Amino acid sequence: MNLRVLLVVAFAFGKIEAVPSQRSGNHYVRVEAVDATCKGSDLHHGGTSQVGKLKTLCDADDACLGFHSRGMLKKVVSVGCQDNDLSTDGALFIKTDKEPEASPLPVVPLPKDFTYGFRAAHLTSEFAFLYKVPSDAVKDFMEAASREYFELIITHHGGPTNVTTGLAGMEIIVVSSDMSLGMSTDESYQLSIPSSGMATLTANTVYGARHALETFSQLVRFDLESHMYEIANTPIDVSDEPRFAHRGMLLDTSRHYHSLPIIKRWIRSLSHAKLNVFHWHIVDNQAFPLQMRSLPNIVKGAYTPEETYTPEDVADVVAYAKRYGIRVIPEFDTPGHASAWCAGYPEICPSSTCTQPLNPATNATFGVISTLMDECKGLFPDSYFHLGGDEVNTACWSSTTSIREWMGERNFSVDDTYKYFVAVTHALARSKGRKSIHWEEVFNHFGGELDKDTIFQVWLTHATAAKIVASGYQCILSNQDVWYLDHLKITWQQFYTNDPYMGITDPKQQKLVLGGETCMWGETVDDSDLFNTVWPRAAAAAERLWSEASVVDTAAFEPRLAAFRCLLTRRGIGAAPLNVTEGRMPPPHPGSCFKQ
Repeated sequence: MNLRVLLVVAFAFGKIEAVPSQRSGNHYVRVEAVDATCKGSDLHHGGTSQVGKLKTLCDADDACLGFHSRGMLKKVVSVGCQDNDLSTDGALFIKTDKEPEASPLPVVPLPKDFTYGFRAAHLTSEFAFLYKVPSDAVKDFMEAASREYFELIITHHGGPTNVTTGLAGMEIIVVSSDMSLGMSTDESYQLSIPSSGMATLTANTVYGARHALETFSQLVRFDLESHMYEIANTPIDVSDEPRFAHRGMLLDTSRHYHSLPIIKRWIRSLSHAKLNVFHWHIVDNQAFPLQMRSLPNIVKGAYTPEETYTPEDVADVVAYAKRYGIRVIPEFDTPGHASAWCAGYPEICPSSTCTQPLNPATNATFGVISTLMDECKGLFPDSYFHLGGDEVNTACWSSTTSIREWMGERNFSVDDTYKYFVAVTHALARSKGRKSIHWEEVFNHFGGELDKDTIFQVWLTHATAAKIVASGYQCILSNQDVWYLDHLKITWQQFYTNDPYMGITDPKQQKLVLGGETCMWGETVDDSDLFNTVWPRAAAAAERLWSEASVVDTAAFEPRLAAFRCLLTRRGIGAAPLNVTEGRMPPPHPGSCFKQ
């Protein structure tokens, strides 16, 4: 197990309790002030009360022998002595060479920094959430989120109604009233769960606070013997934030239509793994299921009238996703993968028999795209717009007389025409206040010729990511060999060990890696098999994108992933078993969810 640990010394009970810390340079003994008297001479104040940050400061200072949880670093520490400043408040952490064995928190994804002990804390019958927030809107958001999570936690009927000792509730503290959601949104949080009294959740934004509620919900277990809900291994302190800002999943609604209730359940499932981007691959060659007021004929490309999304449907999905801290980035792939556009606007396609790539030789094509972008600005508030650009087979351009003549007049090759098309659509997106994302082929064809605010999504080969950031561009990783969910033979272990920084060692270039996405392409997936194709393998990628780079032990991850899979199934998300040879296979035999 690749974990550092802390110790908790509980003198009142005469035992030592193991407390892991995810990024220790040293190990520490934690002395609870309520259990023991102890003292330490001050070195200086660390400027923070977060245990993880204090550990980092103490690790970096040879004169520091420990720290108090209120923020004071110590230069002299002894145990068993009276010290008024520790009489009732906080805890003292003391450096030690001893490294006990301990298991990590049963949470996916694993938090960045955490400590825990070995006492069980029960939720009292009157467990309640209290709010210290800056606005009514923030309070409404957090009340709705906490109600939802409490319903997820309380999984059984019945139980005692007179539990008065234990966790009485949680105080939720949100600092900012800013509820905007974007690439730079602060998703960090701190969570403190004592053995009794009030738990405390602190976050700068509602989205960090929601992540904290997810962590809390994964810690609560039902005790069948007592019929009480308990959290093992308290006291627990968590200081957490994501490693990457962009942690997403692509959903394809062209190859197969997905109903609105399924999309909403899928959004909820993303939030359980702390993913924060819904990359909506709305259209492709097969279907254009989106109705647009400004382009009334475009929806003729849908399979049937029933298999469509109205503008109101889209607005509802985007608002619903925001409740779960998830951005929605639309993709309208051009100039390839666009045959479905021709059903409503045949003039923008090369011919009736050769339908894509879209026709670059007529202004009508770019007029339709510009009109689409204008309407999408009101439907999708995110600042990013995915323009595709992959798998452009230019044969129709070469075989269509009018396009071939247009290219000849400009002395364009088909590759020049491809570049022209990308440049025009990129400029259109910029003119409408949107940053554009393109698939990897656009970089492979044009290298550093595009504006530096272009973002490239890698799917062909991981190695391209290093070339993209070396050229000064940002990138998103989705390499098909391990992060394509429709590739059923890819194991969760392969999903888990795929790191976006692989082959990128320069810290400046690493900052250009925004994160990654798993991709749920829809050729063989519809509402009937979506969830057991996605989960639990996508959870392995979710942990890779959230947790520290040092968290790489698949053996240590497996029991947490098994528990997370069972958590999803209890929440109505039909995740497939772990111990099968391919994704979305059924359970191989009767038995416990945890053993499948």
